Formats: sequence, structure tokens, C-alpha cells
Amino acid sequence: MLRIIGILLFASFFSLKGQNVDFEYIDKVYVPTIKSVTFHPQGMGIAAPVSDVEGNIPLLLTFDELTNDVKRFSYKLIHCDFDWRPSELMEMEYINGYPEDNIQQYSFSSKTTLPYVHYELTLPNRSTRWTKSGNYLLIIYEDETEKFPVITKRFVVVNNLIQIEPRLVIPANASLYRTHQELDFVVNHPKLLIRQPAQEIKASVVQNGQWKNAITGISPFSFRNQQIIFDYQGKIVFPGGKEFRPLDLRTLWQRTGQMADLIRTRSSTEVILFKDKLRGEEPYFQNRDINGRFFIETQDQNNQLAADYAQVVFNLYTVEPIYDKDVFLLGSFNDWSPSPEYRMIFSPEEKGYILKKPIKQGFYDYAFATRAKKEEKLDFMETEGSWYETENEYQIFIYYRPFGARYDEVIGYQVFNSRR
Repeated sequence: MLRIIGILLFASFFSLKGQNVDFEYIDKVYVPTIKSVTFHPQGMGIAAPVSDVEGNIPLLLTFDELTNDVKRFSYKLIHCDFDWRPSELMEMEYINGYPEDNIQQYSFSSKTTLPYVHYELTLPNRSTRWTKSGNYLLIIYEDETEKFPVITKRFVVVNNLIQIEPRLVIPANASLYRTHQELDFVVNHPKLLIRQPAQEIKASVVQNGQWKNAITGISPFSFRNQQIIFDYQGKIVFPGGKEFRPLDLRTLWQRTGQMADLIRTRSSTEVILFKDKLRGEEPYFQNRDINGRFFIETQDQNNQLAADYAQVVFNLYTVEPIYDKDVFLLGSFNDWSPSPEYRMIFSPEEKGYILKKPIKQGFYDYAFATRAKKEEKLDFMETEGSWYETENEYQIFIYYRPFGARYDEVIGYQVFNSRR
């Protein structure tokens, strides 16, 4: 009888864990009142959310809810395979402590025109520690009983057992020489016996932290001795893009370089930006950026809870609309998501695409993209262009599943900059 109950509980666990009705296994915010979600190693504001299996690199999640009321938010961790599907592991196999718990730390904003409650969660913590390397999905729920998801965030736990040697090469496809970047890399594993690299090893490469455009599930091209070689011709290729457009909102008391106008009242602040231009046909121009990321900071107050929200007006200049396409404002601040909330509207009077959004004080990189009607793929070529000289950051993850194993370990991680 006990065995039957155990089997039913086990089946129920995997049935619930595999459901993809209420949330997706991607970086996403599900509630419009949730803003300014950041997730990174503690003290490293624009680094990717990557930790070690021992938990020596704590990860910090922060977010605001634009309200005066405190909500009870809870969190849950799900272990995933290399392709971001739930692994076969049960919670007790990858979590030491509680797989779910409440977020205890919150604070109220201080003297801001737009009030908010600020929440923070550090992982691992006293209640929850991971015990396995691999991909993880962090889910934030609003209601502990009904578990209504408000945020999902990907992160990776690494057990570094190998060394990765990446290099930038000329694209094998000559037509991409001026616009794209191609990577090769070698995995050295002198201390790890890998019996069948072709079946047991996979790699993922991410450009500028954007999992949406990542190249995943890459099998080795060849291997010799204690080296695994990823030296494909034309497979690990990314558009170079352009350096991102900057937005400095760290002060709202004086205009910065991007501000055409700054309008302050007792109840609100409005920032009107200079008109952005289409850059698809413009030559490459080098400038420093933070590779599409953002960080929260205020120079107006010492208290970070005094960081305010401003209504920011974006304007992409074009005399006529871009026919049969939608235009979106994108960046890591909205998870590169072309949601209706960030779709820009063409204004004949303003001669451009307009969008007005509440943005918290900080420094932001952003870009514009188009998407053809009834299609899902975003296109940055018309709005931003693409050049091979562009500085980009690449993350390389190596996954290992030996014969008979039930999950994908992450045995290597390397950050590589295209300027090196």
C-alpha cells in the first residue's frame, strides 16, 4: 500500500512539475505592476546570474511593485536540463532545505513621486540551498495558496571541472563577413574522464545575456586526447549588431545628454528624449556600452529607496511608418520581450514611433527592433544594423550527462569578449 502511495505521489510530482500552463521557462514578468527586476551575483550589478555549486557566489533578485501595499510573495526553484525543460530530479535531490519559501525582505520607497514596495531575495539562503549544478528556473508567486506567477528568471549553477579556450574567427560564410561574428572554442578536461564526448557533452553560447537568441545543444565537432573541439564552419554565428543606445537617468534634477526636456512637478517627472534615428544604413561607430543591460542607481539621494520613476518618452524618428511591421523598444529591462506593453505607436505629428513608459532611475542600454505582422522573429537590421566590429560579450556553458545519469551537469563556464 505504501509503495502504491509513493508511486502516485511521484507521478503527481512530475505531472505538476511538467505543467507549462501558468508560467514559461523563460525570463519574464507576468504582472504590469512589477517593475525594475534585476537578478545578478551580489555586488556585480550587470553580471549574468551564474553561481557555483557550493553557493559561494550568492545571487540577488530585486524588484518593485508599484503600490503602497505589501504582498506576500513566495519563491520556488526548478532544476532544468540543458534545453530548459524540467529535469528528472525530484526536489529533494537538488535542494537542501525548503524548495519553496516566502520572500521576507521588503522596504517602502522614500519620498518618491511614484510609490513602490521594494523586494529582495538572496539565493542560496538559510532556508534553500542547491546541491546540484545545472540550469535552474526561479519562480516568484504572488499568492502562496493559488501560486499565481509574477516573475520567472533563469539562472545557472556551475561546477567548474574543465577549462574553455574560446576565440573569434572570420565567419565561414563570406556574405556574413562584415555583419556577423563566429566563435570556436576548445574544452580541456585533463582531470575529468569523459568516455563518450559526442553523446555526453553539449554546449550553449549566449550573446549579451540574451537566452532568446542563444545557440544551444551544440555537440562536439571532434575530440582528441583530453580535448573536445567545437570548431564548426558557420554554426556558432551571431549578428554583430551595433553598440546599444544609452539612457542615463541617474539624476532627475538636471538634463543629461539624452534628454531633450525634463519636466518636474510635485507629483511626477517626465523625461523627453532626443529623437533616435534609424541606424540600419549608418556605418559602425564605437562607443562604450553595457551590452544591453541596466543597473539601478540614483545620484540625487544617498538612499537607494529614494530612486524615483520618471515617465520617459522615446521617439524613433521616421517620416513614414515602417509598413506591415510593428516596432518595439527592447533591452534587458524588459527581458527583450516584444510585448504589447512595449510596442511603439507611429505619430504623424511627431514624425516617429512614440512610447511613454515609467522607468526607474539608473543607467540603461536599449535598442529598437521590428517584427513583421503575424510573425514571431525580431529584426534589428532596419532599426540598428549589424557590424562585425561591435563589442559583444559571450557566455559559454558546457553540459555533461554521463551514460546512465538523470540530469545535465554544468561543468564549465566562460565569459568571452569579442574585443579580446
